[in-house]
Amino acid sequence: MKRYLDLIPISAKIHKKQSKMTRVCIVLAVFLVTAIFSMADMEIRSQYIQAINSDGNWHAMFKELSLEQAAAIKARSDVTAASWYDVLNYQMEEAYEIDGNRVVVCGFEEDFYQLMPAAELVEGEYVSESAATGQEAGQETGQEAGQELEQVPLEAVLTVNAKEKLGVQVGDSVMLSLPNENAEELIVTGFTGNTGSIMKEDAIGVFVNPETLALLGAGKAPEDRAYYVQFSDKCYIPDAITSVESELALTKEQVGRNEKLLGIMGMSKDSYIKQLYGVAIVLAVLVITAGVLMITSNLNSNIAKRTEFFGMLRCQGATKRQIKHFVRLEALNWCKSAIPIGVGGGMIITCILCNMLRVLSPSYFAGMPVFGVSALGIISGVVIGIVTVLLAAQAPAKRAAKVSPLTAVSGNFYQTETVRKGAKVGLFHVETALGIHHARGSKKNFRLMVGSFAFSIVLFLAFTTAVDFLGHALRPLKPYTPDLSVISADNTCSIAPEMLTQIQQENGAKRVYGRMFAYNLPTVVDGKELMINLISYEDNQFGWAEDALTEGELENVVNGGAVLTVYDMNNPLRVGDELQIDFSGQTAENSETAEVAAAESKKVVVDVAEMTVQGETMKMSQTVQVAGVLSECPFSREEGVETIICSEATFRELTGESGYTILDIQLNKKATEEDVSAIRQIAGENITFSDQRMNNRDVKGGYYSMALFIYGFLVIIALISVFNIINSIAMSVSARLGQYGAMRAIGMSDKQVIRMVSTEALTYAVSGIALGCLIGLPLHKLIFEGMITFRWGDAWTLPVTALLLIVLTVGAATGLAVCGPAKRIREMTIVDTIRGE
Repeated sequence: MKRYLDLIPISAKIHKKQSKMTRVCIVLAVFLVTAIFSMADMEIRSQYIQAINSDGNWHAMFKELSLEQAAAIKARSDVTAASWYDVLNYQMEEAYEIDGNRVVVCGFEEDFYQLMPAAELVEGEYVSESAATGQEAGQETGQEAGQELEQVPLEAVLTVNAKEKLGVQVGDSVMLSLPNENAEELIVTGFTGNTGSIMKEDAIGVFVNPETLALLGAGKAPEDRAYYVQFSDKCYIPDAITSVESELALTKEQVGRNEKLLGIMGMSKDSYIKQLYGVAIVLAVLVITAGVLMITSNLNSNIAKRTEFFGMLRCQGATKRQIKHFVRLEALNWCKSAIPIGVGGGMIITCILCNMLRVLSPSYFAGMPVFGVSALGIISGVVIGIVTVLLAAQAPAKRAAKVSPLTAVSGNFYQTETVRKGAKVGLFHVETALGIHHARGSKKNFRLMVGSFAFSIVLFLAFTTAVDFLGHALRPLKPYTPDLSVISADNTCSIAPEMLTQIQQENGAKRVYGRMFAYNLPTVVDGKELMINLISYEDNQFGWAEDALTEGELENVVNGGAVLTVYDMNNPLRVGDELQIDFSGQTAENSETAEVAAAESKKVVVDVAEMTVQGETMKMSQTVQVAGVLSECPFSREEGVETIICSEATFRELTGESGYTILDIQLNKKATEEDVSAIRQIAGENITFSDQRMNNRDVKGGYYSMALFIYGFLVIIALISVFNIINSIAMSVSARLGQYGAMRAIGMSDKQVIRMVSTEALTYAVSGIALGCLIGLPLHKLIFEGMITFRWGDAWTLPVTALLLIVLTVGAATGLAVCGPAKRIREMTIVDTIRGE
């Protein structure tokens, strides 16, 4: 051995058992960091895949471009793909049909398949280029150009649901009916996957080239088209978009951006995206801080057990600086084996989570790697692991270096404080009083221990708000989400109640519930005018609404005496407001029935201004009271129109209508496509049938990815809490082994010593829980109100479940932490205990 640093591997071998817990802590800290950053990377990947599948792989969309401007964009070196895109009958308002099936006609170039992977070909090939090159993108007009197009067979790619609906294959022809009562023959060249929006509308997608679209949509203005562009990932896309704007002198109204995709790529100026990334960084810093505290505690404990060793080094001439250097290098030496193990564990967790996503939502996450290796997670684990260990070694290194050689050799490193007063034994047994006294004896140590406990609680409470946010943000997992919907074609109350009964009797139907709608009703509240949509609920929906009730009560609404409104920042309605609703624009199917119903009602305050004979316009205003506010409902809010919910009986009494506007159907797990077809047949031809199963599956994929990340993070925080508490208690016990031995020598039993240790640990735990709640609950309230109350109106309530969970975790960890030292004290002789070995 030529220098004192050569002692490091020798010391590590000799003190392998003593350093075991420290190495475990380094492994755990590296594992946590690797797992967190790998999970974050995996979440970004999954959200990236989801954004591309749902919104497309394009970055910018330009409107009202000339062909020359489009060509200039496509010629840029930073553009990888670009395509014209236009659509006919997007709102299903025009009579584009094939054999009576509603059709959406989309026109685009072949590059669009790259921009919109959801439209990827599953069979056949893309339509060939039109021979009418002179009529590119519909720029040329006139009979001559039209005749030239007609000389070439029109080709189209259909969505794959056309196979079942039309019974067609590649090479077959179909007749597309146009709004002008003409028809065009289309040759089927291929099929693409179904999209959620097309399935929801129960339609067929027809994809053609821009030239064919110009023929089919004769009279449609060319400026309605959009030019979709995908830029290279190697450039900063927002700057590239700005460059295109300035070069072509485009206005802001002509440029659209795929903000969701750009936000996930870190290239969006969206404040909400930035806020989410900010929260993620703060949480990562908190976790790293927890890792530093955990390793520091163990290094302190490890040094406390080896004070004589460091004392011998000082006696042989080692300086304070050399001792500090020795401790840091020793910690780094442990990293050689601990970091690879920690990184490996993080990679295994990442692979498990990737495969869980592939199984839970194969339609969305089939692109996730089977063996997901996150370069970000590995680099973060290694770099942050080393930095964390070096930071954690600072305090123990200074502590080991500042004691005198004589003190260190004597083993009295932790006995430097003078005892000024004894424990108060008036209220407790002597061992209990000593445990409390030991815990509070060193103010600095007490603050560190309590702060360590509190830190875990604060971190856990802060992150549980993400669970609440997840529950609000993704509706397809709400209990009221339907699989199928039967909708009135003209959005009136024209669906007969008997249809609901028929569908309920089908084998595949689990639950059927209907709603009646009255749209855009003029209303007066406190002398102010506003518009409302009146919607009915039945028992199932009122049961679900109970969980969303933020203010007021449901009883009067269910029984027919009042209405509910839905929270929105701009909604002026509050509990107790009286609405005077004007039904003068509504037509009564049976005015006599409505008049009798209104007269007999004892539950709704009704003011009948005027009512005419059957079939005529009903001129009446009626007054109802707001009894409650919901945080959310299944309907999108139209700007300037508030949502009002009432019971079916109240709706009938107010409007005289008896039919439904929409029937929602939830299928049971055994439902087959034949069951869905049977329900479709019951609905009939004059009804809009909406299949939402694909949409629901898609959004559930996003939920699963977020849920795995959030709950995985909570589990990691719980692990941090458990190991931090165990390490902290172990450190405290190791530092006092000499005192415990002395107490056993003067007659204290093992049971009393263990009770004293348990009391000390309990004192730390109770104080830490109190401080954690004192800081964590206001922080939880602040985050909850910023993320949830602001958007959905839910009032903050005490997070009882989360609080109980973390308190029980801390309690269990404290009990577990005492078990090791207790066993150690029982097995050691009094002499060994006094020596602290």
